[in-house]
Amino acid sequence: MSASINEKNFASRNRKSQREFRRRQLIDATLDCIDKLGMSQTTLARIAERAGISQGNVVFYFHSKDELLEQTLHYLNEEYTSNWQTALESSDPDPICQLQALIQASFAPQVFNRKKISVWYAFWGESRSRPKYMRVCGASDRAFSETILKLCQAIEVRYGSNLSARTATQSIEGMIDGLWQNFLLGPPGFKRDQAISAIFELLDSIFPQQRCTD
Repeated sequence: MSASINEKNFASRNRKSQREFRRRQLIDATLDCIDKLGMSQTTLARIAERAGISQGNVVFYFHSKDELLEQTLHYLNEEYTSNWQTALESSDPDPICQLQALIQASFAPQVFNRKKISVWYAFWGESRSRPKYMRVCGASDRAFSETILKLCQAIEVRYGSNLSARTATQSIEGMIDGLWQNFLLGPPGFKRDQAISAIFELLDSIFPQQRCTD
């Protein structure tokens, strides 16, 4: 989507740009509504009101509430996955450095903020009764988990470890999940740097004195 498109110049843009702009606008409005109202109270009418367009326009770009919710989940998933994959690609190839980069990416501001975490939990809560949500959430979780496992296995082979790679993976994932939940539900004031430092302390106990020096 062109960064320069807005409501003032919308009519002058080509149809593809208009469509991309409206779809992203509606996904953003959906994120806001789920965060503020919860999944059950998020309706097409409220999404349209939040976006500042007619409900008919919402239906034009997304044929139903279900389609809009599904595409919103796909957007979240792609944003999160792209975030940690990009962090790995730009990291030093040493597995310790890659694992630290993966952890830091899990707390990047664009994904680790109250609204995004709130919406993720809303979709996770719905996934047990909605197979489409379960498939998206499950695939995302598996890819992340498998990447951590491969890195822990590589570290174990190269440097040794106080835990098996699988147990280390479960410990790291569990702590990330717990810190996300604490950030959402706990008292205010918990910061991103605190979360990263806490997990790095866990890494120190699993892989003693192995820190990325890059």
